[in-house]
Amino acid sequence: MIFSNASLIESEKERNLCTKFFAGYFFNEFTAGYAKRIVQFNRYLQEVTGRDDLALQTPNVSFDTHAYLCHERLRSKLSDVLVSDPARQVFLFIETKYLTNWSYAADVAKAQERLGKIFDAEKKPHLENAKQHYFVLTSKRKEEAAGRPINPWSTTATAAPTDLAQPADGTVGPDSSQTTEPDAPAEVPAPKKPAPPSFTSLLYWEDLAQMCDRSEVRQYMEARLKLCISSSRNQHKSGYFLPGV
Repeated sequence: MIFSNASLIESEKERNLCTKFFAGYFFNEFTAGYAKRIVQFNRYLQEVTGRDDLALQTPNVSFDTHAYLCHERLRSKLSDVLVSDPARQVFLFIETKYLTNWSYAADVAKAQERLGKIFDAEKKPHLENAKQHYFVLTSKRKEEAAGRPINPWSTTATAAPTDLAQPADGTVGPDSSQTTEPDAPAEVPAPKKPAPPSFTSLLYWEDLAQMCDRSEVRQYMEARLKLCISSSRNQHKSGYFLPGV
C-alpha cells in the first residue's frame, strides 16, 4: 500500500514523498493513465515556462542526481529530481520543497551556475542542442498561508528615492535670478541596489496531484500537504504518522 491513508509510521522527508509520488505513480509507465499524465505535464510545463521545446515523450526520472555524472570537476547535487528525455535531449531539473521553504540564493542561483558549466556549448558541443530548465517544486498552501507568493527575494528591492516636494504655486523652484550665498555641496544619493533576479519557474504539488486519476493518490497527497503549514516543527509529533492514534 504505497499510498495508504491509514495512520502509520512513515518518514516525512521530501525524498520519501518524491519517490512515492514520482516513481510509485506519476512517472510510472505501469500505472493506468500514464500517457494522459505526460500530456498534461507537458502542457503544464509550457504554461509555466512559456517554452514549447521541453515536451517529454519517453521520460526517465532520477533522484538526488549529482553533478559528477555530468561534469568531471563538479561534486555537488544538481537537483532532487531529474526528469529527462535523452532521445530529445530534454533535461528538467527540479528542486523539491515539501515542509521546508526555499530561497533564491541557496536553491536557485548556485544550481543554475552549475548547470551553466554543464551545458557550456563551447566546451561540450554535443550538448549544443540540449534543452534544459530548472524548477522549484513547492506547495500552494505556503503561499495561501502567507497571503503572498513565497518569493524570499521579492520584498528586498530598494525603493526609489522620494522626489523633492514641489511648491504649491506650481513653480519648479526658487527664482534663479536671486543671489544667494552658495550652499554646501549637495550630497550625492547612493546608487540604488539592483533588485534581486526574478525566478518564476515554480511548480506546485497541488497541480501535479490534480493530474492523478487515482483518488487514493490525491487523498494521500492532500493529507501530506496539510503538514506544510503545520505549527509543529517536529513533524514526528503529528498523530498522522503514529499507528493507532
